[in-house]
Amino acid sequence: MKKLLIIPVLLLTLNAFSQYKNKKGSGLYSTGGDAVDKGWFFGVGLTYMMPYSPYTDKISTTDSLTGVTRTDSYLAQPKSSFGKSFTTQLGPMLEIGKFKMTGKKFINYMDYSLSWKWFRGGEDYTRTTTVDNIETNRLETRGAFSDHLISGNFNLGYRFDKNDNFFYVNGLGLNLDYHIIKSRGETPQVPNNDNYTDGPADLLGELHYFFGMGFKTKGRLIIMPMIETPILALLPFNHIKSTHPYNNTRHRPFLIRVRFMFLKKGSVSCPDVFNPMGIDPNGNGPK
Repeated sequence: MKKLLIIPVLLLTLNAFSQYKNKKGSGLYSTGGDAVDKGWFFGVGLTYMMPYSPYTDKISTTDSLTGVTRTDSYLAQPKSSFGKSFTTQLGPMLEIGKFKMTGKKFINYMDYSLSWKWFRGGEDYTRTTTVDNIETNRLETRGAFSDHLISGNFNLGYRFDKNDNFFYVNGLGLNLDYHIIKSRGETPQVPNNDNYTDGPADLLGELHYFFGMGFKTKGRLIIMPMIETPILALLPFNHIKSTHPYNNTRHRPFLIRVRFMFLKKGSVSCPDVFNPMGIDPNGNGPK
C-alpha cells in the first residue's frame, strides 16, 4: 500500500509547486523585490554515509566458586575504510527539478525536484571474550547495506550575489524519501542496545540544510556545486536525531552534487539576443 501511495504524493507535490505564479522583474542581480529568474535543472553527484559514533559494551561475570572472571567486550563500528573494503560509503545520485531566484532581501531562492539516491555503507562487529584477562575467543563479522531511494524535495533559501557571475546560496528544505530497493546485511545485536534495527523505515521525512555556490556562464547556464545533510527527522519523528540507523550504529547522509541550471528563455538575466539589424525584442540596440 505504501508503494502505491508514495507516487501520487510526489506527483501532487510537484504539481502544486508548478502552479506557483512568478512575477516579471528586472533581473537576477538587481535589488528589486520583483526581480525574477527561473528555469529547470538537473544534477549529478555522490552520496556519502559518514560514520557516526561506534557502539560499545562490556559484560563481566565472576564464578563465585572458582573466582574466574569472564569478560565479553562488544564493538560495533560503522565501516570507514575505502581502499581495502568491499563496501564503501559512496553512492551515486541524480536529480531533476525547477528553480526560481528573485531580488528579495530575505528568501530569494526556491527550488523543487525529484531525485534518486543510493545509500551505501556497513558495520564491523567484534565480540572479544577473555578469561582472567586472557583472550579465549573472538568473533568478527560485517553487515553491509545498499539502499535505493526516490525523493521529493523542496528548498527555500537566501542567495548572496558576490558579483554578476558568482553567488552563494544556503537555506533549509524538506525531503520525502521512499526506499524502493533495500539490501541489508545484519550483524548481531550488542547487549543492552535497545535501538538496534536493520535500517531506517521505508518512508522518511526530513528537514535538511543546504549550501551552494553558483557560477553564471555567458549563456543561459548556471553551474552550482551543492552540499546537503539532514538536520531533523520528521517522519517518523525520531527525537530530533538526523542520522540513519543500521544495525547497532548510525550514519549521517551527505549529498554532494553539481547542478546544471538553465535559465528559461525570456528570463531577464539571459544574455541579450539581437536580430540581424542589431535590435533586441524590446527595441533596444546593443550596449
